[in-house]
Amino acid sequence: MTDTDLRASVMEFVRTQISRHVKLPAERIEPGSDLIGLGLQSIDAVIMCGEVEDRFRVELDPSTIFEHDTVGSFVDDVVLRLADG
Repeated sequence: MTDTDLRASVMEFVRTQISRHVKLPAERIEPGSDLIGLGLQSIDAVIMCGEVEDRFRVELDPSTIFEHDTVGSFVDDVVLRLADG
């Protein structure tokens, strides 16, 4: 899988999970979307980190998502961790 494919896969998964948690269509969740502005609550963010860990077999501290302002920034962090792993 190329880096581009990996990023697309992580982005699709993260968008789907955010969509499920904030009750917005995934199509409305863009890489530049503000995580807080989307209405993602703390508990949802922590649960979502666990879902990303399970899906991609990557270790994330539950607070990792709070280090990022946008969906794309979080996805880039996950992809970087996967590449380093």
